[in-house]
Amino acid sequence: MTGDGFIIVLLVGAAWFWWDSRGVAEHAIQAARSRCDRLGVSFLNDTVGWKKIRLIRNSQGRMQFQRTYFFEFASDMAQRYQGEIVMLGRHVTKINLDVYRAE
Repeated sequence: MTGDGFIIVLLVGAAWFWWDSRGVAEHAIQAARSRCDRLGVSFLNDTVGWKKIRLIRNSQGRMQFQRTYFFEFASDMAQRYQGEIVMLGRHVTKINLDVYRAE
């Protein structure tokens, strides 16, 4: 493979990864917002932040990216709390919320 071909493959791979990551982040936002609504707390900033990413095997034994995001929420609008959402591919595997004060 020539140097130009390698660069093109690298750029296409980076573009795919960015596009896929944005789609997963959108699913994470929807899931975090839904969980906050069910618990009666406010999902703040309408966004999630990237925390970590790693490759793990799914239940079929295939490698997938596991992405962990953080988000902020408030129960009384006086104190911010953090939550964490773990995604395997585009599926939510876990959502954790800090202990918060109920109104």
